[in-house]
Amino acid sequence: MHSSTGRPVSHERWRLAALWSGLLAGPSVALMLQEFNYVMSYVACETRQTWFLHVATVVAVAIVGAVAVFAWRASDGHPLEDEHPTHPLEDETRRQRTRWMSGFGVALSLLSILVILSMEVPVIVLRTCQ
Repeated sequence: MHSSTGRPVSHERWRLAALWSGLLAGPSVALMLQEFNYVMSYVACETRQTWFLHVATVVAVAIVGAVAVFAWRASDGHPLEDEHPTHPLEDETRRQRTRWMSGFGVALSLLSILVILSMEVPVIVLRTCQ
């Protein structure tokens, strides 16, 4: 039941996707990269090549960086024309929640990039099969 006293609040799907992906994508990509490096280290040892481990790191950083930009853009607060207004919360509460989730998503993405880059150090320093 809609409240007649509350102002409409937008629940734009792209914004919700950007905010949640900002929170979840960084740690998920870092964990997937760790699994990829673990499995492919046997292939690297066998072939004496590590280029695909470097490529995986670059791809992971690019994905998390793109998600961070996507989450950052979600905080601007400008609604789209095709939004469907509802009345669950005040508009200011929505703006504060969006800014907080966006900022935390960007911070978590940057921390995940740092973790991903630190996983590259053994690939650079150690020789294959070491």
